[in-house]
Amino acid sequence: MSAVWISGIGMTPFAKHGDVPLHELGRRAAEAALADAGLTYDLVGEVFGSTMLGPPQSALRVAHSLGYTGVPVTGIESASAGGLVALRHAARAVWSGDVEVALAVGYEKMTALEPGGVVPAVRDVWDRVPPQGVYAIAGNRFLHDAGVGPEVFATAAAKSWNAASRYELAARRVDHEVTAEEVLAARMVCTPLTRMMCHANADGGAAIVVTRDPRPGSVALLSIEQTSIVADPLWPRVGPTIGPFSQTAHTAARAYQKAGVEPSDVGVVSLHDLCTSEEVITLVELGLGSPEEVVRLVLDGGLERQGRVPTNLDGGCIARGHPSGATALGQAADIVRQLRGSAGDRQVPGDVHTGVVQTMGGGGSAAVAVLRRQDA
Repeated sequence: MSAVWISGIGMTPFAKHGDVPLHELGRRAAEAALADAGLTYDLVGEVFGSTMLGPPQSALRVAHSLGYTGVPVTGIESASAGGLVALRHAARAVWSGDVEVALAVGYEKMTALEPGGVVPAVRDVWDRVPPQGVYAIAGNRFLHDAGVGPEVFATAAAKSWNAASRYELAARRVDHEVTAEEVLAARMVCTPLTRMMCHANADGGAAIVVTRDPRPGSVALLSIEQTSIVADPLWPRVGPTIGPFSQTAHTAARAYQKAGVEPSDVGVVSLHDLCTSEEVITLVELGLGSPEEVVRLVLDGGLERQGRVPTNLDGGCIARGHPSGATALGQAADIVRQLRGSAGDRQVPGDVHTGVVQTMGGGGSAAVAVLRRQDA
């Protein structure tokens, strides 16, 4: 499968947008992405919109706010994975030859429910258990098996907080250098995870324009793979339905194979980190190191901008913020910036040509995309 091109990216700040309608967040992000691509909405052949909690017909409302062109519009709900799922559909619309240009746009209001929004009904005790519980259990297992303490997660979290302080679109921007000790001293949420190791709910929009042919600043989308839960005898299938970490390994292997790359080719990573334990474990599942190697990476600064595997340099869900339906498109947008060399003082130094975007959504939806610099 030949590459298609990410030719435009757009985002709103991930923050509290209490008085801004949901569709307006999507419109702002989409218009920014179209402007970045140097295209107008009448050239878009198909639109895919992502929200987790938005009202029905939200995707149509976003599209109609951009213009009445008769374009096919599809709404997508796949929790945190929704943005990459929308991007996958947009890429496949272009790959198929049906359209020359497709738009993926995500929008969410997590700090206050949009009127008409949807929250699943509580049916049993497990519906009251937040995802932090699952990631705490998995995190404790990882720490036990690796023979290390929670300072590993605290160090990764501090890296994300400090990265977000340099990112103008991030939700959590602090005015000082965060240390692992500060993270460990924060209020405990679910052992070993403190509040500073857990994500920040946010409102926001993010969008990507996919084209058949490259344009100035385009980045190649070599592959994008999506899976649902894979059978894993070590992963419980009761309680909050989050896919096993092995699902990420399965999804990433498919994405690497279709892109024709190896994990060693990857120069920058954006991954889903609802909690910092998820970030550390996911690096292993992406094939970027053994548990022991990843622990050393974290503690030795290997996830920092100048490290061996720069990861979540926008602050991740921990500090960039997490407007669920828009999150993964925001992740992809930042990898595009890194590959363009336009990330400012967050820019990875040196010859970075390949990036990976990974997400895991509630309900068991996972996706991994591989991006490549145009001149690589």
